[in-house]
Amino acid sequence: MSTPSHPTRSAWQTGFRGKCPRCGEGSLYSSFLKVTDRCDVCGLDLSQEDAGDGAVPFIIIIAGTLGVGIGVWVMFAFNTGVWAPIVVAFPVVAAVVLILLPKVKGLLIALQYLNKAGDTGTNTFDENS
Repeated sequence: MSTPSHPTRSAWQTGFRGKCPRCGEGSLYSSFLKVTDRCDVCGLDLSQEDAGDGAVPFIIIIAGTLGVGIGVWVMFAFNTGVWAPIVVAFPVVAAVVLILLPKVKGLLIALQYLNKAGDTGTNTFDENS
């Protein structure tokens, strides 16, 4: 078993910040949710990486809980109709989704890298690059 050429960093230090899971410096994304093909700092091959929709259930639970909670609070605290909680909760839910989705997806990619996991049951990262 070969030792990594870079010190191991936690998934929170790398993936959650949108950084390369190996070096922690290069960008993980080339655009909003598009994973870059190769780290521009250490050269880690990320072209085969696919976190898929793994982050979505976590985001749905967090955003849904916040949205419903804020909506119920607005409805009862201000004695409003049904329209007010929707108007208030929608931007909050949208912001939570847009902020957390790349962070959680990056976290899952970093966890796959650290655990040498992949869709096929083998490591999808090319450590020889």
